[in-house]
Formats: sequence, C-alpha cells, structure tokens
Amino acid sequence: MPAEQFRVALIGTGGFGRNMLRALCGCPLVELVGVSDLDAAAAASASAEAGCPAYTDHRRLLVETRPAGAFLTVPPAPSAELVRLASQSGSHVWKESPLARNLHEAVSLCRLTESAGRRFVIGTQRRFMGGYRRGKELLGRLGRVYLVQAHYLYNLGAILGWRGDKAAGGGALINLGYHIFDLVVWLMGLPETVYAIAGTRQPLGGSQGRPAGAPAGVDQPVYDTEDTVSVAFRYTDKAAAVITVSRCFDPVSEGLLVYGEGGSLSVGPDRCLLRDRDGAVIETFRADERPAAVFAREVEAFVRASAANVSGYPCSGWENLLTMAAIEAAYLSDRTHQPESPAALLAGHDVAARDCLRLAPVDEANDQ
Repeated sequence: MPAEQFRVALIGTGGFGRNMLRALCGCPLVELVGVSDLDAAAAASASAEAGCPAYTDHRRLLVETRPAGAFLTVPPAPSAELVRLASQSGSHVWKESPLARNLHEAVSLCRLTESAGRRFVIGTQRRFMGGYRRGKELLGRLGRVYLVQAHYLYNLGAILGWRGDKAAGGGALINLGYHIFDLVVWLMGLPETVYAIAGTRQPLGGSQGRPAGAPAGVDQPVYDTEDTVSVAFRYTDKAAAVITVSRCFDPVSEGLLVYGEGGSLSVGPDRCLLRDRDGAVIETFRADERPAAVFAREVEAFVRASAANVSGYPCSGWENLLTMAAIEAAYLSDRTHQPESPAALLAGHDVAARDCLRLAPVDEANDQ
C-alpha cells in the first residue's frame, strides 16, 4: 500500500465514467485531483460530487494537475491520443476497454507506454467479479477442458451513438464482445484459430424502419457496425470455445459453461457452480456484491501496481493484446470466410504470446 494517497485524474464523466467517479471517491488510497469532460455540465456535476476542479480540456487537466495516474473513460476514437498525452506527461494509465480500435493501434499504445516507463492497465471488469474469479480458481478441478460455451446478450436499444460508428473500431464484437473474449482467453489462453460470422439485423418489432415503441415518424438510425456475432475458437489440443455476442436482445444475459474430463463449471458474474461428470453439484459459490465493489478492486489493483515496484500486475495492456488479437482474427475471419490465426496476426507486429504474458501475475502467466 502506498505511504500517501495516489494522485489521480478522471477523464470522461458520463455513463461508465460516473461509476468510476464513485469508485475513486470511495477509495482511501487515492486523491482525486481533477475531472474532465467535453460536456461542461457533466464536468461540473462530477466536480461537485468529488470536490475537485473541473475541466473541459483534457490536456489542461493533465498539465495543471500532474496526476500520478489517469483514468480514461471516454469513447475509443479519442482514447489513443489521450493515452499518449497522459503517459508522456508522467501518468500511469488506466483505460476502459477495449484496449484499442485495432491490433496495430493496440501494439503501438503498449510500446508507447512502456517506453515512457508507465503502467498501462485495461478495465476488464469481469476479472474482478466474484463468480468469474472463483471459476478461474476451480478450473483446474476439471482436468482437461474440452468445450467452453460463452455468451453476452445486451439490448442497447435503438440509439447507439458512437457504439454504432466504425470509428470506434467496430460494433458488438469489440465493445460488448471484448469482455467475454477476454474471459475466455484469460481462462483458456490464446486460441490456435478463430472462425467468426458477424451480421446486422433489421430493426426489431417496428414498422417502416422504426424501432419498437418509437413514435410515428422516428426512423431507426443507420449504423455501419455489426450487432450480432457467433465465434468459434479452436485450440491446439482440439478443445473448442463457442462465443455468442449480441446487442439486440433482452433479457441481459452473460456467462460461461466449461466442460472437462472431471465435470463442468457454470460461471456468471456473481455465481459459480461446479458439477461432477454425472451432473451432481460438488461446490456452489454465490457472491452478493454491488458493482461498486468490483470497481473498487480495479482501482486498488491499479494503484498498487503503479505505486509499487512489482514485476507483474493484472490486466496490463500487453496481456490484453491476446484479447485484441483474438478479436482482430474474428473480424478478419468474417471477411475471409475462413479460420484465422491470432498468433500470426501478433507475429505481423513482431509480438509473440509469451511477450504479452511477461507482465501478467506469475500464477496467471503459468496457467497459460
């Protein structure tokens, strides 16, 4: 634990940024020295809640407050430049997922922050949720794993904003899918090949192009990103993972089923169920925790990694390159209609899987 509070700034105070604001305000390890948002009203509201200065110019915030750590909760398009500005001004960087809009940008950001001597952490929240953490602990009880089934379904509604714009890197796959891809790679490692089918549905339930429930005369906005994706991972021992992601359907649902020679695991954000081969329940885990607790774990992990001279830390940008490579392979596969290799895509940037894992905590690196 640092001897004094770790000075941090928050860039982006809308949507997800409000959750991070509350986590930072509630963390005794940090001092929030400033908040910034292009929307002056949003910045002022966050400033009043946190009791710190408000900015509408992100660069001015970084220059005037000189935070030791910068939390970036902004859309993907402006994120790369902010990572560069923050790290080169001396801040360690925590960035909401995805790592980047594509693999080339992701590798560039990892090398940039490393050359600046800064920590670079990605907000992969699921790794900090009780159910998924317990699932990783129990995975060894299954022995050899044969099959993983994973899904994330979340109806984002008709008005998507930047989530429907290719400037964000893509649609459901890289935004919603990032979290579930990251979980599978975290548990199983980098797949040998990836095969994907992505598509965009017509508006659901409405007539004449209108979303369900919309007033007459209100058309469905036109988006150029995918909203539903099915993906198959193949591993070298012929284990497989099947992943489905969609931003179109209710109710919200996510989770994993893992089948191995010793039984099965059913895992979700706040639950984990271990069964033997006959389906009998061996162990049940249930975590009754609020989202604030998950964000608090993320903040504390980032602060400890940034304030201490540790060799390995969770959720580094380098480790997230594995997730980015799998996503890049999925997008490529959808275009080529054939399986694609994430390792080959990494190699095109002179990066190997072992390079990505060199900053991972020792136990997690050994698992993969």
